[in-house]
Amino acid sequence: MPIVSCVCALLLCALSTECFRTLQMTGYRPQRGYFRLYASRHFVLLTAVQIVVVLVRFFVPFGEYVNLGVLALCAVGVNATKRKSPLRFTKRIARMMTAELVLLCPLCVFVGYYLWVWMLPIITLCAYALCLPIDLAIARHYVRRAQKKLADSSVTVVAITGSYGKTSAKDMLCALLNDSIAPSGSCNTPLGIASFVNKADLGSAKYLVLEFGARKQGDIRQLCTLYKPHCGVVTGVCAQHLATFKTLFGVISAKRELVECLPADGFCVLNSDDVYASAFDVGTCAKYFSRDGLTVVNKEVTLDGTRFSLEREGKTYPVVLPQISDYIDSTFVLAMKTALCLGQSVEQTLANVCRVSPTPHRLQLVKCQDFCILDDSYNAGTAGVKGLVRTLEHFNCPKVVITQGIVECGRLAREMNEQCGKLLGSACDVAVVLGRNAKYLAEGLQTTSCKVLYAHDLNEAVALAKPYVTGGILVFQNDLPDSVTI
Repeated sequence: MPIVSCVCALLLCALSTECFRTLQMTGYRPQRGYFRLYASRHFVLLTAVQIVVVLVRFFVPFGEYVNLGVLALCAVGVNATKRKSPLRFTKRIARMMTAELVLLCPLCVFVGYYLWVWMLPIITLCAYALCLPIDLAIARHYVRRAQKKLADSSVTVVAITGSYGKTSAKDMLCALLNDSIAPSGSCNTPLGIASFVNKADLGSAKYLVLEFGARKQGDIRQLCTLYKPHCGVVTGVCAQHLATFKTLFGVISAKRELVECLPADGFCVLNSDDVYASAFDVGTCAKYFSRDGLTVVNKEVTLDGTRFSLEREGKTYPVVLPQISDYIDSTFVLAMKTALCLGQSVEQTLANVCRVSPTPHRLQLVKCQDFCILDDSYNAGTAGVKGLVRTLEHFNCPKVVITQGIVECGRLAREMNEQCGKLLGSACDVAVVLGRNAKYLAEGLQTTSCKVLYAHDLNEAVALAKPYVTGGILVFQNDLPDSVTI
């Protein structure tokens, strides 16, 4: 029946939201990981549903109506599943879903709805391809509008890049710097930045602090061409996103594009704590190291925050930050040095410390009734793991970590995750591992005295961790895929 087939097409479209989410997570560039769907649980679900609807269609009375229920139940289940990064229903997604529905309706009516479930990832790609010319034209329009708005304003663009700490540094600098604005979260792509700029009130702002992200060579150079930063900050580099950069040198080369693109009358602040900082002595702009003239002493990390003293030109200033982090002083001096280079006084900058707040999912502390949660689930590199371990060493209590290791390691997946396991094992009493790197993590953990548990998903991991964490700290570490209710 055509009506039933069209309803099935609508349900198939609802069932494909995970395909759209994956496409969105790749920045609408399928070559950057979209086809991992075929190794995911979602594709296993689609295959199982495909088998069920075929069997029901041919062997169960009134099979079309039974399949309506099956598809509806599965669609509800897929869309009710909580994700760390859920699908954002933008206008672009709405266009693609409409295009997919237009494709599915004739396929379901004239060929058979029961044949297309397992083909949903490909049909989603076809809808993406159909909409691509329109989407590219709209993207160019938004970017040009943002460029013109920036050019017509007197705002100074400050760009921040690095393998780690970009969002934390952006939030810190924006809080410390007078008359500054910045997008929230990890807004670091051309279209994401354009969307923020087009909505922002630039008339009252003196500085626009932006985060520049990259997954391949040329990404940062493109952002510099579009949004023309006058000064920059490099938080540091480590072996991250090796699936696309291939080597650490590739990472450095990509991040170095920011320094190379800054104007001769601009400047760049480099992280003194980064062992690769000297590799960024390129381009024509002035370079400053974050700890030159700034010294941190008497640092204390507690569950109520981090306090230390800042020494500069013979004067000592007390600093109290809300973050629970051993390395927050490194982020602070990076932001402080940038503010000083922009002409803001140390007294005024320190007066703005009261505006600093923790960045979500980056060593974010949540106090529960019987234990504390340390949410570090958006830190996804070796530098972040080392920083977490140094932070945990400040606390003498039970420490349990849930981790799936470091993703996007390319050929170094085993080596880097074994190292990650060793690091976590040196600081934690119990580790619950999950995901495709679990066996590598376990190999590293087993060289320590840390107890290792295995979980299939995040909810099971939490259930396994709870008996060990009373009175202690439960760590959600390193790019965990889903959210969970404690």
